[in-house]
Amino acid sequence: MIRREESDSFWLIHQAAHAFISGQIAGHWIGQDAATPSLREELIIAATCHDAGWARAERSPQINAQGQPRTFTEMDMDDHFVIWTDSINAVFVQNRYAGLLTSLHCSDLYQKRLRFLADPPPARARIHDFLDERRAWEENLIGALSGHPRYALAVEEKALAHNLRLLQVWDYLSLVICMRAVHEQTLEDVPLDGGERVLLRIAGSGPRGMTLDPFPLDGPLTLWIDARQIPGVPFDSDEALRRVLEGVPYKPLVFEIGPAS
Repeated sequence: MIRREESDSFWLIHQAAHAFISGQIAGHWIGQDAATPSLREELIIAATCHDAGWARAERSPQINAQGQPRTFTEMDMDDHFVIWTDSINAVFVQNRYAGLLTSLHCSDLYQKRLRFLADPPPARARIHDFLDERRAWEENLIGALSGHPRYALAVEEKALAHNLRLLQVWDYLSLVICMRAVHEQTLEDVPLDGGERVLLRIAGSGPRGMTLDPFPLDGPLTLWIDARQIPGVPFDSDEALRRVLEGVPYKPLVFEIGPAS
């Protein structure tokens, strides 16, 4: 679940809805054909479905220490491991290469966590164990695909890194626009047309818009999802949050992505 704060309310956005936005960005991206071979369909599957394992957890939303609906960054680590595994397996049964990219995306996030966060030793040990499992799974799948008529070239190191970076960029841009009003920032090493890597400048455009420079899509993009809006007040229990959500209808939430003026 993504908790988006606006004024005096929270918008609660399903992880799968965020991934749907990621998939739409992927579908309009200019430059992914630079991968060898072109795997546009598989990349879109990975972008659209990489959070497919969240549905079960989101049926029983919880609050954080402040009484707010708990967002995905506030989940227990062991819950995250289960959700990631479910997500990877859900993508894998659609397409093995897309499942591989989803697993690599997960592994890279935890590698960055080890590098940049000071988790206590027991938590770091659990991350190392989880990463060992993922790496063994990934290496086995790369080996299985290395003789595949469509995927043999795509599991070579350079092509795999290129496609993983695309998935990371699409996921990040979707999170940026879903989580809050966009602020100015830059994103490095973004693959564009012809395999060029650029510095992407991101800025806000109104409360629910984002501009990108250089503009990496085939045209301005309007993104529709459905989400629930609740008062931005603390709840005293998980059950209180769930009771409120039972009576809250889904409403359209619209985002815009366009070029910098």
